[in-house]
Amino acid sequence: MAKNPHYFSQMAHVEVLTADLEKSVHFFGEVVGMDITGREENSVYLRAWGDYFHHTLKLTQSKASGLGHIGWRADSPEALEEAVAYLESIGAGRGWYDGDQGHGRAFRFQSPEGHMHEVFWEVEWLREDGERGSVYADRYASNRMKGANPRRFDHVTYMVAKGKYPEEKAFWKALGFKNPDEIRISDEQPPIGGLHTLANLSHDIAVFTDPNIEPNQAVLNHICWNVDSREEVLLALDYFIEKGFKSVMGAPTRHKADEGFFIYIMDPGSGILFEYYACARLVFAPDHLDVHYLKDNPNDAWGAANPFAEMGKGKKLGLSEDGTVRPADI
Repeated sequence: MAKNPHYFSQMAHVEVLTADLEKSVHFFGEVVGMDITGREENSVYLRAWGDYFHHTLKLTQSKASGLGHIGWRADSPEALEEAVAYLESIGAGRGWYDGDQGHGRAFRFQSPEGHMHEVFWEVEWLREDGERGSVYADRYASNRMKGANPRRFDHVTYMVAKGKYPEEKAFWKALGFKNPDEIRISDEQPPIGGLHTLANLSHDIAVFTDPNIEPNQAVLNHICWNVDSREEVLLALDYFIEKGFKSVMGAPTRHKADEGFFIYIMDPGSGILFEYYACARLVFAPDHLDVHYLKDNPNDAWGAANPFAEMGKGKKLGLSEDGTVRPADI
């Protein structure tokens, strides 16, 4: 029997470090509309109504905002042990810990540019009842049309220093990820970014070069939640505007690299971008690869803004609320 070519089954959650925990909790809980599923002294756990695990977002109070870690579920108990052995063999392992709320013990590891990750197997499948419960057996919470109302956690995008993307690409491919989209300046130069997926999503994780950051800064760009239609993205933008928030790229637009229709909204507590997203194409072939060129602005098919062009002006790839690019403060 063929062996699965990957160690992980899916991205399970992301931890965001925030300089103002209560402001971030209010944003994601009351404005975005996610459910709070757990609390600790310095952390709050949340998920969207269509998520199945205990949480998909962990918010943690910190002096500086940024990425805490990205959590991955292993493909099986055996795959977890195999992943740990492999990660230790390449020097990426950072050891075991007992785990957060909602999952069992986890093994921490770092990708080449210093971003922290963890992998685990045991999880809590949180099925709600009462007001949060659903009549649908395959929904673990009901759609209560709360806030902007995202359905599920989708992906994370982070940045690496100049010349470092090929190392990240090799790292994720060795863990069994597909690489359906790649960003290049020209065919004669190494790639500067790409999308990486475990299964059929356009990407679980996107990695892009920002030449204005130093190696191992581990900069987080954005986290993304998905809805079922472009109309829901538009309705959400109306809701965000009514609550005093702006789309950081102005009007909604569409990614050229994966066709996702999206808006970016900034969490006022952490200053990190939240992406609201629908209708990206799916990937089924294990060897699928589309090449995109920087000059064609793969982030924005409709031409509203080109954050990649701003990097040539010495700016870091972090968008401000007025649609310009701001120096990253994380």
